[in-house]
Amino acid sequence: MPTYDYSCTTCGFLWEDVSQGIDEKPKKKCPRCSKMTLNRIIFGGLPGFVKGEPTTLGQLADRNSKKLGKYGVSEKEAIKNEQVDKGLKQYKQELKDIGKMTKQQKQRFIDNG
Repeated sequence: MPTYDYSCTTCGFLWEDVSQGIDEKPKKKCPRCSKMTLNRIIFGGLPGFVKGEPTTLGQLADRNSKKLGKYGVSEKEAIKNEQVDKGLKQYKQELKDIGKMTKQQKQRFIDNG
């Protein structure tokens, strides 16, 4: 059931979140001053969605990716993949080096980094 807000033009009473069916007529009698000067407050509603300038970083990134086209996006992905590959190789090498250590060296590595 929708809720409405009402205001009294005589005493200024603000009646908020009044549950009322869509088919029901608007209330007229003010609960404070008992006069028939209660008016339903009409809000502007939801804002319209207009596609224009990007307002978030995600929208800006999407717009820039579209401008770059497939070539620019694939180049960015290649750079990212290259960085991941370097990190993975370094990680695997560290694992090999740790595997060659003695128990005392491993414990020293854990303690000191």
